[in-house]
Amino acid sequence: MTRFTYSERVWFQAALLLLAAIPATMLAREFDVRTVNDINIWIKPLKFYVSTALHLATLAVLVRFLSDSSRAGIGLAIVAAVSAFAAIVEISIIAVQSGRGVASHFNFSTEFDALIYIVMGLGALLIIMPALVVGVWFLRAPVSEKLTPGLKLGAGLGLTLGFVLTLVIAGYMSQQPTGHWVGGPRTDLGGLPLVGWSREGGDLRAPHFFATHLMQVLPLVGYAADRIFKLSASAAKRIVWIAAGLGVALTVATFMQALAGEPFIG
Repeated sequence: MTRFTYSERVWFQAALLLLAAIPATMLAREFDVRTVNDINIWIKPLKFYVSTALHLATLAVLVRFLSDSSRAGIGLAIVAAVSAFAAIVEISIIAVQSGRGVASHFNFSTEFDALIYIVMGLGALLIIMPALVVGVWFLRAPVSEKLTPGLKLGAGLGLTLGFVLTLVIAGYMSQQPTGHWVGGPRTDLGGLPLVGWSREGGDLRAPHFFATHLMQVLPLVGYAADRIFKLSASAAKRIVWIAAGLGVALTVATFMQALAGEPFIG
């Protein structure tokens, strides 16, 4: 492939900057015993460093399969710059709020914290917006030697469906006075390993997770169908459609499960 374009460099550099903050945050976690929602205050920044870096890196990798003219366009450069800047601001706010010893999300305890939460909502929208833009580009792009049929459909569906489902679920979750918990105690203590989802009630973070990661799963399915299993164009696209249907079904099912106050795994 050709050299990195401006948009790819911006996304990769922002992702690396977020990952570079992990060691210092892990060190802070060892010495700072304060808690929010009954878990260490530095756990949330760590999760967001990884998840946001993965999102930005996903965009940077996928756009390399588009045509050179699309990759080098001013439109994509603006989208990349805005989203990368929003990601840095968003994660910085989460880190600052953790340093203050307060929750960054669902925090309406003071006017300042409520304002911060509104700013974070706008930032989150700017961070995921490129998924819709790039996803539409993939769906409209012609098949080529570089952009094979399964990958084209997988990236297009993964980014657009991931954007829409994430927007709906995260938007709903942000409006709930109880935060991401439904019908269970408002604590993150004793949650599932790694993800931290509640085992005593519904947790809206579960469908949020499955919705967002369609952006990685479906492109990988398409790429594997084309390049690893070397399926025909029709077979590769059929596999992607099946995977997309299963992913949407899983997201909707876990969303309804959470709304019913039931844990993903009790």
